Amino acid sequence: MIKKGRGIAGCIYSLTVTNTPNPCSAYMQMRQDGSVNVQIGICEIGQGSHTTLAMIIAEELTIPVETVSIYSADTSVTPYDFGTVSSRGTFAGGRAVLDACSQIKEALFHAAAHKMKTRADRLSLKDGMVVDKYDSRKKLPIAEAARVSQNVMNKLPMGMGEFHPFNVPVTVDGIGEPSDSYYYHATVAEVEVDTETGVVDVKKLYAALDCGKAINPMAVEGQIEGGAMQGLGWALREDMYPYGTGVDGESEEFDPDFRPVSLADYPIVTSMDTPEIVAAIVETHDGEGPFGAKAAGEICANTAAPAIINAIHDAVGVWITDLPATPEKVLRLLKSEKPPSVEGGGTKCRGLSDG
Repeated sequence: MIKKGRGIAGCIYSLTVTNTPNPCSAYMQMRQDGSVNVQIGICEIGQGSHTTLAMIIAEELTIPVETVSIYSADTSVTPYDFGTVSSRGTFAGGRAVLDACSQIKEALFHAAAHKMKTRADRLSLKDGMVVDKYDSRKKLPIAEAARVSQNVMNKLPMGMGEFHPFNVPVTVDGIGEPSDSYYYHATVAEVEVDTETGVVDVKKLYAALDCGKAINPMAVEGQIEGGAMQGLGWALREDMYPYGTGVDGESEEFDPDFRPVSLADYPIVTSMDTPEIVAAIVETHDGEGPFGAKAAGEICANTAAPAIINAIHDAVGVWITDLPATPEKVLRLLKSEKPPSVEGGGTKCRGLSDG
């Protein structure tokens, strides 16, 4: 018999590393053709940070995004960054490059003011031009302002930006502010459970992300969908080999001979397992983030698995507390009244439960 169920799960996540200083810095120079070179410690690992940071810079300087070159994560030449962790790339990196942009803009405005015989505080950037906010006839291409700054004003249009996320370490009494800001995610799962075989079929996932301002909506949607599929793998397929270890060392269940020898032996989800995914971008505005942006990182993988487990319970009334929810475990629980925590042979997450 096929039974249907729905489940929901939500979570909150820090935008920056908690309880410790975690600054980010960036070097930036505008060339005489108006293009920009950027050096930053944020590491591109597939999350799209190069594109997102380039879009932030291009928006702030009103130049084409194609003219922004990002050089990242080379510790021999790039400035300090705490690390590409805790979903901080857009939030901290974006603030660092905006700080550098402000210094370049100052150099451009002084150069353009000299060229146009006006005051720097009257100027702004618009569509690749330095313009007089109060006299539309006065304008100068940004590239020309960069040349004047370098060759006439003897001022290279450069910036060294930095950002230090705010946090107050939490005391033993629970007092403090561990993170600069937070973002939110939720998933609703629709499943079908075959009570004769224990097979769980995820039919649909609705995933909603509060990312602040979506700097790159296509990348945000990709993160939501990728996180949903990663959570699906955790929920139904992926086990941890060998067994996890607790704080006291090796688990008593540790068996070095019981492990996959290749990815062919490790059952990750594939395109054939992909359900319908409805990705919802919920735009809010974070006062600290670049253009109000927050993040679209690790949190996207956090809620799909518990939503699926809740949906299984809604469908057939059993609780899976030992991931993954394999057909064997589901079927055994359907036929047994024993507590689910002692059933099955999968990962018991001892590193979490015993620690």
